[in-house]
Amino acid sequence: MIHARRPTPLIVTLSALLWAGSAFADDDSSRAKLMGTWQSAGTGETKSTWALEGLGESIHVTNSNGTQTVAEFDCNTVGKECAVKDAGRKSKVSMYFNGPRLVELETRGTQVVKRRFIVSDDGATMDLDTIPIAPEGKTETTHFKRVPSVVAKQ
Repeated sequence: MIHARRPTPLIVTLSALLWAGSAFADDDSSRAKLMGTWQSAGTGETKSTWALEGLGESIHVTNSNGTQTVAEFDCNTVGKECAVKDAGRKSKVSMYFNGPRLVELETRGTQVVKRRFIVSDDGATMDLDTIPIAPEGKTETTHFKRVPSVVAKQ
C-alpha cells in the first residue's frame, strides 16, 4: 500500500502567498496603466477629460469639460472619505481599487454616484461607468482615449 503525503501547513501557506503575490503584482501593473490623462472619444461635443496621478496611497484627480475644470482634488485610495468641491459644490468622495478598477463614490447631499474607471489591457483606452445610486438611475458608460503625455502637458 502506498501512502500519499499530505502537504505540510508551511507548504500550503507559502503556495498561497506566492499566488497572492502574483495576483497583487498584476493589479499593480493594471493600476499603473490607469494613471495618465484621458479624453472622451467622439466628435463635435465638448470633450471631457480625466487626469489621474498616483501619489502613493493617494491619487490626484482632475476632471474638466472643455477648458473648464469641474473638480480637482487629492484623495486616498483606501476608501476613507475626502471633502472636495465638484462644480463648485461641496461633496464627499471615497476612492478605492477593486482589483485593477478604480472606484469612486461621490455623495453630494442626498445624491450618490458611483464611478468605475476601467482601463483596457493595452492601456490605450478607458471606460468610465457612471452609476447613479441615489436616486437610482441608468448606468452610463463613456469611452476615453489616452492623451499622450507631451500633449497633456501643453
